[in-house]
Amino acid sequence: MKVLIDNDILLKGACYGLLNEFAASTCGTAEHAGILGAARFVVSKRIQRRPPNKGAEAAMAALISFLGRSVEIEPNESERIMAGEFELAALRRGVSLDAGESQLCAVLVSRFVPYLLTGDKRAIRAIEELLDFDGRLSALCGKLRCLEQLVLDALSAGNSDALRASICSEPGVDKTLTICLACHSGGDSRNHSEALTSYIEELRSQAARILSN
Repeated sequence: MKVLIDNDILLKGACYGLLNEFAASTCGTAEHAGILGAARFVVSKRIQRRPPNKGAEAAMAALISFLGRSVEIEPNESERIMAGEFELAALRRGVSLDAGESQLCAVLVSRFVPYLLTGDKRAIRAIEELLDFDGRLSALCGKLRCLEQLVLDALSAGNSDALRASICSEPGVDKTLTICLACHSGGDSRNHSEALTSYIEELRSQAARILSN
């Protein structure tokens, strides 16, 4: 298992139809990606509750196809305890770290998984702050990759027009990507890459130890 993927990435990747592209630069194929067992139900409900423009059926098909090839994981007892301790530390510090993100963090620490793909910027900032209070989280240093990094990698891999079309056809899925890819005004791929890089570097200034290169 080369990477863990959180529910936010699964949701947005399914709505865009780009889950394979998002995973490609970090783990190659879905077979090397780990997802929480509850992800299938949590993400499915979110798609049904707020379907993308292409419709819930298309997004669900993309999700099911990807999940069918990925590795379903369940935190063991020690990982659940560790996750609960991360959540409690976050609560005490007044930062946001939900159950799914804390479980993925615990699994990464325990099983030495190389990367965690997360669309939760609050979680990234929270883990950065919690580094100073729980030494176990040092295992996550340089291992978190945000959604914008995945899109930038996909743009660099080629077929940027198709990628942009997929994202711009769903402007309600992620506001930051809609802005960075200039979905309402056009522009060339260099400008899109620069906008994504600028956003990533701003996030890095708030999470320099946690965010990957």
